[in-house]
Amino acid sequence: MGELIRSAREQYQFVILDSAPMLALADSRILATLVSGVLLVVKNAMIPREQVKQALFGIHSVGANVIGVALNRVDLHTNGYFDYHSDYLPDGKASPKSFLEVDSQVTLQNRGER
Repeated sequence: MGELIRSAREQYQFVILDSAPMLALADSRILATLVSGVLLVVKNAMIPREQVKQALFGIHSVGANVIGVALNRVDLHTNGYFDYHSDYLPDGKASPKSFLEVDSQVTLQNRGER
């Protein structure tokens, strides 16, 4: 796999790989060590915060670089997070307090700011 990634880097400006969920298999953590950076994709209102922390810990524990976190399946029909209450799922049912919420400790750096 490493040789395939090296070859692709020589031929293309960007190489994007999709892998299995980080907590499901060790394969994703192994792959994370072979790439320049990992973009962690998190399903909105479905993945408990503790699992996100475990995934980030797993990425960092193998020495991989987290370049960001993407939150998918966000309901764009709300009025922003002023109308969103983290205590409720999109279907109106109450959610456990462990669900992912906006965390002020997470910052993304623009490549132009280095």
